Amino acid sequence: MQQHTPTRAEHHRGPIRLGERSLTVELPGGSACFHYIWLRDNSWSGEARVQQTGERKQYTAAIREDIAPIAAHFDPSEGLWIEWNDGHVATYSTAWLERHDYSEHARAARRHSPRLWDASLGSLPAFDHASVVGDTEGRLAYLDALRDYGAAIVRGVPSTDGEVERFAQSLGHVREVAFARVHDVRHDPAGYNVAHTPFELKPHTDLPSYSWPPSVQLLHFLVNQAEGGQSTLVDGWAVLEEMRQQHPEHFRVLVETPVPYQLFSETEDTQARAPMVQLDTEGRVRTFRYSNQLALPLDVPFEQVEPFYAAYRVLGSLIDSDRFKLAFKNTDGDLMTVHSHRVLHGRMPFEPGSGARHLQDVYMEWDDLMAHRRVLRGEHMPLSATAPALEATA
Repeated sequence: MQQHTPTRAEHHRGPIRLGERSLTVELPGGSACFHYIWLRDNSWSGEARVQQTGERKQYTAAIREDIAPIAAHFDPSEGLWIEWNDGHVATYSTAWLERHDYSEHARAARRHSPRLWDASLGSLPAFDHASVVGDTEGRLAYLDALRDYGAAIVRGVPSTDGEVERFAQSLGHVREVAFARVHDVRHDPAGYNVAHTPFELKPHTDLPSYSWPPSVQLLHFLVNQAEGGQSTLVDGWAVLEEMRQQHPEHFRVLVETPVPYQLFSETEDTQARAPMVQLDTEGRVRTFRYSNQLALPLDVPFEQVEPFYAAYRVLGSLIDSDRFKLAFKNTDGDLMTVHSHRVLHGRMPFEPGSGARHLQDVYMEWDDLMAHRRVLRGEHMPLSATAPALEATA
């Protein structure tokens, strides 16, 4: 940050240093720098906000380019007070500054790191249905497990038609897709797709044929008495982390190569073309789509075909390996939830004549589940920046 000697207009006391375009304050967690434009844009004082909701009323683009304090002071017990050169006076509580501190150490401390896993995990976190639907603490434990592991099982769910939809609606909103809202999975001799056959279903994510595939899938085992048919799950993000570390060039190819997918019926069609791996702005994996059975012929320049298949072969071998794959038998009344932009699900072959097997599933969105978690924790309401003690004495 560029510093300069304060002018007579820049009055400050305590742990504050004013620069040309930003200031530094000593928060309880360490030094934090804030740009003047950022502070002015995020004022809660005066008429800057709708106080009930925190919605911004001032128009950001209208803030003057040379915005700067003409007077400022900071006390950790009271907060930051600024008189701006556009006539606005604003206060910022220390608690608000700490919550929104965008220094690297503060951002790193707020960043959630999922718990990547492989077959050594042994089993998924499991919860009793009555606790999840009837108790806030139990529901939060289930949602925390989903956030950390990307998958969890709820046991003892009533084996009644449509119960998976009712469970989903207790958490958020069902994601509508082009096909059935509640999808029945039974053995079908006509075998419309692999899920309806008794053959092995390799680990995959559902509906990669959407530009934005559903990010949560709930699978309810109403009855699961057939021999075989063990569920298989793979933490796709753990597989990709190994690809990134051990095969960085293959990982780059997966991020950069678009793959076309299609799922259709007589009356509906879904098609999308996107890389299997999509990263966020910090380079972390955020979306993973993998469905060997739904991939269409690759359509890329000639020289990209063989590098893609080399990467795809390594990826597929890791996904199908015993090292990364959990395999277990779900029982009647189990409901399995997966973060389907992360966790791949599948099934071992089963013997259809050996007993009944009937699943129902619905889709949801990860954003809705995590929003529900924040609401239950009381973390979703915005914290006003206003520091009352300073507001009263300014």
